[in-house]
Amino acid sequence: MRAKGSTVSSRVSVLIANGQFAEAEALIAEGVASGLLSQPHATRLLERIAQLNMKLGEISARLQRAPDFPSQLKDYTLFQIKRMLERSDYSLATEAQLRMAKKLLENPDRLMDKVR
Repeated sequence: MRAKGSTVSSRVSVLIANGQFAEAEALIAEGVASGLLSQPHATRLLERIAQLNMKLGEISARLQRAPDFPSQLKDYTLFQIKRMLERSDYSLATEAQLRMAKKLLENPDRLMDKVR
């Protein structure tokens, strides 16, 4: 039998994978309040949601001025961009542009170091 905390964590992971961020955040809050999720684990889950929910247009303006920046994706989140890649949906951008956008959203600090 699995521990109840791992069940809550699994349910949260499924919600995140499906892009149901509000539901995941609510379940995280309930899990912490009931003692089924530790605060550090909840914090990691919330940070992941924040990262997946970040739009490309929210990254540093300096990175947005990079050559070949896929500006047509600026209103799309990391979650949406990853979904486009998974589904090979190149209707808005090429595969290379989607990969660049994904990299920019996943590692903006590391890329900023390269730009400096």
